[in-house]
Amino acid sequence: MEYYSGRIWSEDPFIGYIGIEDGILKEMGSGDPPEAPVRTGEISAAIIDGHTHIGDAGLVLDRRYSLEELVAPPNGLKHRYLQSTPKEDIVRDMRDYAGALCGPVTHFIDFREGGVEGVRMLRSASDKAVILGRPTSSEFDPNEVDDILDISDGLGISSISDMPLSYIESLADAAHRKGKIFAIHASERIREDIETVLSLEPDFIVHMCESTDADMRRCADADVPVVVCATSNLYFGKVPPIARFVESGVTLSIGTDNAMLCPPDIFREASVFSKVANEQGCPSDVPYRALFTGGCKCLITRSRIGFNIGSPMLPCVSGHI
Repeated sequence: MEYYSGRIWSEDPFIGYIGIEDGILKEMGSGDPPEAPVRTGEISAAIIDGHTHIGDAGLVLDRRYSLEELVAPPNGLKHRYLQSTPKEDIVRDMRDYAGALCGPVTHFIDFREGGVEGVRMLRSASDKAVILGRPTSSEFDPNEVDDILDISDGLGISSISDMPLSYIESLADAAHRKGKIFAIHASERIREDIETVLSLEPDFIVHMCESTDADMRRCADADVPVVVCATSNLYFGKVPPIARFVESGVTLSIGTDNAMLCPPDIFREASVFSKVANEQGCPSDVPYRALFTGGCKCLITRSRIGFNIGSPMLPCVSGHI
């Protein structure tokens, strides 16, 4: 039996230990372990990058771009790059980026453009990806959507400002019917109606930079986590309102967002998150909760990620953010 001790980042974190034998979690308790631990630190069942777009890993920016210029569908620079770049080059760049990202990261949740083929490309590049596909059709095509859902973990959509609402509603319904994840960007560039967003029953929302306190409270009441992508937000001149999220009771996760903007390092991203949180006067445990438990909550309805006695486990043990 190997013991690990420190702060256990379960739903209610505590100081204690876990015991693992042959890759199986056998023991968990508070206080000191029965034997000297092999490692001490912050202990998590998983470290999940809550939001990525690694398809643009090979895109090198020659200047600073606005949010609309760079990522707005369908004509933002990123989308033109994805359409014009050979598939084998995109797969190679995704594989390299995912390989670097997945040192400390157990899973990453990727919004994968390119329809069925886009999902297949990422599936071939990494087995750590939770893939949320996106249709290529300009109108709802049930056959295309079913094909995407058959091979992906769900759907990841741009925002209610970028697509007709009826189209998004059809996508959300399709994902829910198949028991797959549905996630969406919201209030990144401008405030978007939170009631409309929540009516789609998303598993989680990304960004929410321009949301009001009332919007945040609605997310908290609906138990919908928000993924904060601080590096990406700051690049576009946005400051994620982490303190207001915390005060409103929102569950937070951390995401690196676009690979073209952020290196494949979740701890670097957590440090940026932590700096913003500290500047806004957040409690010191907020970055740890977002990194070690928030990502798991984004997937909790679809996965048994957690400290489950008798389940396989490779613990994530780290130091300070």
